[in-house]
Amino acid sequence: MPKNTGPCNKPASRKRGRPVQMEASEREALVLDCAIELLSERGPDDVTMADIAERAGMSKRTLYELYRSREELLGAGLRKISNALFRPLHPSERNASLEDRLRILLTFDPKLEVGSVPLEMLRIVIASARSYPEMARNLSDKGPGQVIDLLCAELARSAETGEVNLRRDEIRTTAELLVDMVVGDIIPCLLDPERVLSLPEERAARRDRAIQIFLNGVRPREG
Repeated sequence: MPKNTGPCNKPASRKRGRPVQMEASEREALVLDCAIELLSERGPDDVTMADIAERAGMSKRTLYELYRSREELLGAGLRKISNALFRPLHPSERNASLEDRLRILLTFDPKLEVGSVPLEMLRIVIASARSYPEMARNLSDKGPGQVIDLLCAELARSAETGEVNLRRDEIRTTAELLVDMVVGDIIPCLLDPERVLSLPEERAARRDRAIQIFLNGVRPREG
């Protein structure tokens, strides 16, 4: 991501301390956007609270009113990315077919550039996991862990209604297998910065095929 081009740099003429006048949620969103930008540019070792405060156009005192430490702030920035990857079902989508419900849960947010910042952030977290284990755990829990939790809840409901034939103790492992089928092996992309990521339509085709294979294995058999 090019330096100083993200959403936390608008407007450029903002005076120092101006975000204090924002609503708390707006101020927090601004800080997290700036933390994410700086993390993607430099990595966690080279990002200080002073850097984030300067990028956000506020004082360090204001920043510490929101987050007690740099690690807490950076972890919150990672969670924001992770939480944006997938979304739960809307109430209006509850009556859709099981195939459609799974498709919704396993679709990346189209507003998020999946092949840019999140991949770079993942490289940073993996490289820094020994120094910042809490950040790595948070990303694991709130990234893949988040969509697995959503799938577990949906599969549990589907098992109760008879849409799938799964025991309660099988649901988590089954959800993990489905995510693995949809996402595939991302290690080659992490190791090779020049590797071309699959196109959105290719990812969608893989997701749909994975769901079809998955449902063939868990739907009740007739006869």
